[in-house]
Amino acid sequence: MKLDYVPTGILWPLVSLIALGLAGCGDDGSGDSGGATESTSTAAGGQGGAGGGGVTATGTGAGPGSTTTTGATSTSSGEPGSTTAATAAATTTTGAGGASASCGYPAEYEDGSVTFYTLDMGSTEVNCSYQITGRNPDIVAHVPFGGGQYFAAMNTEDYDAAAMCGACVEVTRDDGRSVQAMVVDQCPIATNPKCTAGHIDLSKNAFLKVGEEREGYVGTTHGGAGGKISWRYIPCPTTAPLTFRLKDPTNRYWNEIIVEGHAHPIEKLEVEINGAWQTATRQSYNYFVVGDGNMGAAPYHVRVTDINGSTLEAMLDLKAGDQPASAQLPACR
Repeated sequence: MKLDYVPTGILWPLVSLIALGLAGCGDDGSGDSGGATESTSTAAGGQGGAGGGGVTATGTGAGPGSTTTTGATSTSSGEPGSTTAATAAATTTTGAGGASASCGYPAEYEDGSVTFYTLDMGSTEVNCSYQITGRNPDIVAHVPFGGGQYFAAMNTEDYDAAAMCGACVEVTRDDGRSVQAMVVDQCPIATNPKCTAGHIDLSKNAFLKVGEEREGYVGTTHGGAGGKISWRYIPCPTTAPLTFRLKDPTNRYWNEIIVEGHAHPIEKLEVEINGAWQTATRQSYNYFVVGDGNMGAAPYHVRVTDINGSTLEAMLDLKAGDQPASAQLPACR
């Protein structure tokens, strides 16, 4: 949930949403129906449960518009968002001798659980600030699975203050069914007790690959109604260049940057200001900001580091829309 800013233009509707969320969130299930500060997606439940320049990439392993922000969190189910074009010449290198390194991902969860939600259950945006490009079916930009339909809201602990935004996961049920999805949202423990470490709130179409709608909450070793769930982080299957997007494409005195379409979780973003690299602070809604947001005059020289220690640099212009680098982060194994 995004607590940093509340746009005044939507304040009164938000008050209404909060009031609604307080009435419906935080219980065991059988009908969660709200609870995010700005916009909340609630997971569907089971029976009776409604709601619920230049660019350089190096690798240790081979292998919109103002200073305000909005976004969403997911609440899990019930029981039974100019100047010249940026330059983009790129090269990639691998680790010593060209050998790939291991992916630096967190360990697999052998005792996890899953629920599901739909965007029409309250989401105007997803917490990672990726753009929603479709509803019914729900589609989120840059999601590489199911035509953008297989995405996930990660529990608060594993969401790790947006550190896992854009990470890809593989969820497996003990009967052999499995699905791959990308993290685009947060499942907040503050409003739903199911959202503990190891729990994932899947988009409905992703959930249906491992469970039945009537089940609602799967993962017996984690409190679910049926089946055993395990899941692990995997490299996202994208080879296209990653992209950057400015929060305010017209403001030369303040801005934030989001990184999208990356093969591995992003650990750090830096901006070169007056000849020195300055580390940006990641917000809970997945944008990065340096200091007070004033990065000087465009173009902006940025550098990202992924969870494996690989880096990529790019030049960004002060303009709207995706600004692709000409490279993807190096693969890992």
